[in-house]
Amino acid sequence: MKRLTLISIALAAPVLSSCTGSLGVQPGDAVVPPQMGDPMIEVVVLAADDLGVLEATVVANGATVHASAGESPTVTWKKVPIELEAAAEGFQPFTFTVTDYPDAGRIEFRLEPVVLQGRVTSDAGRPLPGVSVSLGGITDETDNEGRYSIERATAGTIMLDRPAWSHGEYAWDGVLDRYDMSMVPEFIRAIRVAAADLLDEDRWEALLSIADATGVNGLVVDLKAEDGTVVFPTEVATANSIGAVSSYFELADVIGAAEEHDLYLIGRVGVFQDDFFAAAEPDHAVLDEDGSLWRSRNGFAWLDPSDPASFEYAISIAKEACDKGFDEIQFDYVSYPFGGDVSSAVFDGAYNQEVRVASINAFLTRAYSVVHGLGGCTVSSTLLGIVLESGSDEGVGQRPESMSRIVDVLAPTLYSTNYGAGWRNFENPDDHAVEIVDSALRGGRGRLDGHGYLRPWLQTWTISKADQRAVQMIVEESDTGWMLWSNSANYSAEALPSR
Repeated sequence: MKRLTLISIALAAPVLSSCTGSLGVQPGDAVVPPQMGDPMIEVVVLAADDLGVLEATVVANGATVHASAGESPTVTWKKVPIELEAAAEGFQPFTFTVTDYPDAGRIEFRLEPVVLQGRVTSDAGRPLPGVSVSLGGITDETDNEGRYSIERATAGTIMLDRPAWSHGEYAWDGVLDRYDMSMVPEFIRAIRVAAADLLDEDRWEALLSIADATGVNGLVVDLKAEDGTVVFPTEVATANSIGAVSSYFELADVIGAAEEHDLYLIGRVGVFQDDFFAAAEPDHAVLDEDGSLWRSRNGFAWLDPSDPASFEYAISIAKEACDKGFDEIQFDYVSYPFGGDVSSAVFDGAYNQEVRVASINAFLTRAYSVVHGLGGCTVSSTLLGIVLESGSDEGVGQRPESMSRIVDVLAPTLYSTNYGAGWRNFENPDDHAVEIVDSALRGGRGRLDGHGYLRPWLQTWTISKADQRAVQMIVEESDTGWMLWSNSANYSAEALPSR
């Protein structure tokens, strides 16, 4: 609601002192004594929001009144009405007719600021929180409902910025007091780069060449691997003290190469599957009934997602990479254990869907507050592809509805080879990769109710190059991009989009 514009006439001297400094006059006095000629009226223009003196344009009976530097404009009182207009950039203009000479020879205008309000939403119409909305050097950040408010707004270009979303610009004419805008997701097509790929200089150069020659515009680089190995010389003390560090590359080298080739850089950080931290801190790990570390069929130990003390280690590694210059951090293995008999697993909290989902959401909320809130990076999380279409959390604590309200990007693993016989009535789902991925995306998009969007992982093995590209094109219809997984950096230009 707009406040009423205030105009103050005949203010007492003490008020003048507190606002604009004493003029050395008393009520009834004129700035210029009457015996020396016509009296003068001083026109003071203040901002109503903070009572600061404004550099304003004052017009008296159609003529602009000019003032000396550092002084307020004055008009001559000739005992006839004066129509005064006061205007300042970013404020509502005001007009007042002076019919009597004011006490103290002074008129004070208090101009209300121009307030531009509106909402920023996704292209799907969902509110976008945390958007930086800038206009003429003034910036506000949207709230959880996507609302913003710019005070002292002046006509110009509104700029929108938010991690995971493309920079937006809108021209505002200065007339409308409400302006709603939308943003579109960053369109990323990325390939995975393992630590071993970076250690092999020829392979690393080949991957950069593939990106240069195709429509690939991003890289997903392993930072903390499946077993918990930290693959760069981290400054995180815990990683070094538990023997988890095995240096394959320097962060600065990877960041520099990505910048040189204009590639979006995603750092992949494994979270709860971690042999090193589990062995060093078994109190924070998933245990077996006999008190030993619980392990999956692949032999991996897991941290306990229901124990908040297991959160900070992975987050600190992610924060370091973000601070160094990565564009996005993708948290992997953000789930309860899978790939083994969890019936014997012991957790701090109860093992039911409510607790599992709450635990995973608690980790993501904490990670987001650190990596996005303090570091400014996009935050993404992998999730099992099947949960996009499942009515439950599949025992891992992942629900796309709540996850989309926390992170920027959800990265489901949509590998047709992971789906068992009979899924969608296909005897061999891997022969129907396009249909499998299309069905998963349709099911998943309808369940997102937050600002997060889908950018899936796609496979490069078991299906033909033609099917690889066909699957990519299905995903690209949503304008959110994809990521390709390969254990051996086996990417073919034939299976990739053209530049």
